[in-house]
Amino acid sequence: MEYIDSLVSVIIPTYKRPDSLDRAINSVLSQTYSNVEVIVVDDNNPDTDGRSLTEAIMSAFVDEPRVKYIKHEKNKNGSAARNTGARNSNAKYVAFLDDDDEFYPEKIAAQVKRLEELPEEYAVCYTTVVYEKEDGSISESKEKREGDLFFDALTRELSFQAGSNLFIRKDAFDSIGGFDETFKRSQDKEVVTRLLQKYKIAYAPVKGVHAHIYSDHSFVDPFQITEYYVSKMQPLVDTLPLDLQKKYKKVINQQLFYYSVVRKRWGYMLKLLLTGRVSPVAGIAIIVRGIKRKYLKK
Repeated sequence: MEYIDSLVSVIIPTYKRPDSLDRAINSVLSQTYSNVEVIVVDDNNPDTDGRSLTEAIMSAFVDEPRVKYIKHEKNKNGSAARNTGARNSNAKYVAFLDDDDEFYPEKIAAQVKRLEELPEEYAVCYTTVVYEKEDGSISESKEKREGDLFFDALTRELSFQAGSNLFIRKDAFDSIGGFDETFKRSQDKEVVTRLLQKYKIAYAPVKGVHAHIYSDHSFVDPFQITEYYVSKMQPLVDTLPLDLQKKYKKVINQQLFYYSVVRKRWGYMLKLLLTGRVSPVAGIAIIVRGIKRKYLKK
């Protein structure tokens, strides 16, 4: 494929969230970096309110040449929608944005500049994230590391709201085959891991993403998500030296213990302790962290 130099495609998958879609699109069109296009991939089923409402929102952009609107013939999933957007791009860079988040104006310019000034082994870039909860409280991401962070990505210890922060050289994205469409959750973590097996990651020191955080995540099962993630990542884990394989298992087990604290799954927590998968010292530290974050308060 011949890539268009300097062009950035921002891919926005959308499903059942038309109310915030125009905000996401306009945040891309308002970038200080002008050579951008927006590819909206509508993953709603036809003949649903989600599809008709999304079509109504997109009608406002029909005369905007920088906006492409693609409709799936049926609901597939977020991974598939992101891949559809990427297949319809021949830009030098691709970025991804969730339909309920938004970019700050300097994001893309800062990421282009950062990757352009680094060697080619750097193919991925992220920025600082500003998180806004439903109560209006604001916090910022702390992650700023760069370089070879494959193991950190594999253990899910590299956190920067990747779904709306990923900025990737398109040839690198294509080289790994895009997103794994079997993932319905954690697809951003999965694709970052495979990218960082081959490439390095950079940090652009600007506020890039305004992420809107919602409190009701009861529909998400972190145990099931982790089980699937671990099963799919096993071939990558097998490539590690034995000491790192052991460290990987330790980190994943501690994450499961933390989920047990958050969800008050005391039986599962006890099982992790009794089988030695989590040490008592580590378990106490995780419980204290849960108390500090108010997860154990009624």
